[in-house]
Amino acid sequence: MKLSFFIARRYLFSKKKQNAINIISAISVAGVAIGTTALIVILSVFNGIDLILQKSTDSMNPDLVISPIKGKFTNFDSLSYKALLIHTDIAYFNPVVEENALLKYGDRLKPVVVKGVLSDYGVTTGLQKNMVQGEFQLQEGDLYASVVGQGIAAELGIGLNFLTPLVFYYPNKEASSLNAALNTESSYPIGFFSSQQGIDSKYILTDIHFARKLFRLQKEISKIEIKLKNPEVLEKVKVQLQEISGENFKVEDKYELNRSFYAMMKSEKLVVFLVLLFILFIASFNIVGSISMLILDKKEDLATYKALGMTSGKIISVFRTEGNLITYVGAFIGLILGVLICFLQQTFGFIKLGEGNYIIEAYPVKLVFGDIAFILLTVLLIGYIASYFPVKYLVKKLL
Repeated sequence: MKLSFFIARRYLFSKKKQNAINIISAISVAGVAIGTTALIVILSVFNGIDLILQKSTDSMNPDLVISPIKGKFTNFDSLSYKALLIHTDIAYFNPVVEENALLKYGDRLKPVVVKGVLSDYGVTTGLQKNMVQGEFQLQEGDLYASVVGQGIAAELGIGLNFLTPLVFYYPNKEASSLNAALNTESSYPIGFFSSQQGIDSKYILTDIHFARKLFRLQKEISKIEIKLKNPEVLEKVKVQLQEISGENFKVEDKYELNRSFYAMMKSEKLVVFLVLLFILFIASFNIVGSISMLILDKKEDLATYKALGMTSGKIISVFRTEGNLITYVGAFIGLILGVLICFLQQTFGFIKLGEGNYIIEAYPVKLVFGDIAFILLTVLLIGYIASYFPVKYLVKKLL
């Protein structure tokens, strides 16, 4: 066993001349442990919240989107459709007609995004699980129906009564008179969906044929939304689809399409991590105090070590190892506590969100190995820095 480690271990667990040193050492270990636990738990909660948000918007946010470089609408080549059908990494794809329109319900007006999709869109994307009222259905007999975002429904006071229709207006660029300047189509609300606030408050889903009638299209579409079987192959499939689509189309992934959403989640997590890290850094000053008092308490031992032939570097190494041991013990306890709390929360959900209309009852958690490894490395680095400079200064001064 290395001599410096052997002596440092004895110093850590043996009784000191001053009882306060033992107390401060225990406080130092507790500070590191609590800080490590807090970092693991809080970041795991953020990971859980991010996962819930992504799942809630997953049906409306595909992995990849193929859209025209120029213009809003285009005809997609039939050969390209076939290539998508036989692609082994694609779970499903949906042709979409999407454009802004003006919605009138009763006496109220609101600009919305009309999204025309196929009848099986709710099943393939899983959006039907997000229905809060009514059902996902785009046609009722000979009448077209619409599935409305919950935010729009609340703002306009839309009811599922089939008495008051949704009236859509869209500019007709080919009109020769003011009377025909707007294309007008109507449908009836049949259900409300809830996803993300930014989506709920602007999207209305309709049948793709209804959308084409409103926007005066033949077989054109706005884009093709694609969901992959395995998200890990996203970059590879993106390159392949760009080759299939040709130079007149662009292929964008979900991170490019939702930059602000993913940037917001990352920035919030980073800010919380930095705040907790700062608190842990302040707590690490207990290590400085503990090591400084230990060196003063063992001042007589320094002369003994010197007489036995230990160099100043070896003596410094003893107390530096002492500081590292405090950090290691605290980090290990914090790791066990943090993982245990997350596991219990994930299994039993004992910490609830409280009163309110939430899609989940308890705080979600998701342990990520990369986050835990980064936290431990950061904690050990702070502990090393906290013990390095005070030990070097005090030992050299006393010797």
